[in-house]
Amino acid sequence: MKKNSKQSKLVFGLVIVLILVIFACLNIEPVAINFGFFQPQMPLIIILVIMMLLGALVSLLLGNGEKGKSKENAKALAEQKQKLEKEFQKTLADKNQKISELEAKVDRLQEEKNQTSADKNKI
Repeated sequence: MKKNSKQSKLVFGLVIVLILVIFACLNIEPVAINFGFFQPQMPLIIILVIMMLLGALVSLLLGNGEKGKSKENAKALAEQKQKLEKEFQKTLADKNQKISELEAKVDRLQEEKNQTSADKNKI
């Protein structure tokens, strides 16, 4: 299932790149870019390609940051799961002990009731 997802993303990405390349090739006239203190003139296609590469670089950098966060989140979740599992086991053990105590008490009361009934029958 993951393989299909990766293939879909690859095909979708290639389609977008193709559209961007066609768009860039249609815009080859020179334009001025304002950097504040100087204004170089260069073909729009070069500017578009540079901006696409910068966008891809930013996307790549931000994408890797998210992977790191997801690993940290997974580690935190694993630790939390382990802690909750220990609490659950402790609570379960406490409840089982309480059940055993109550069962022993019920047995003891049942025996006392049987002895009382036996004593009444003797009288």
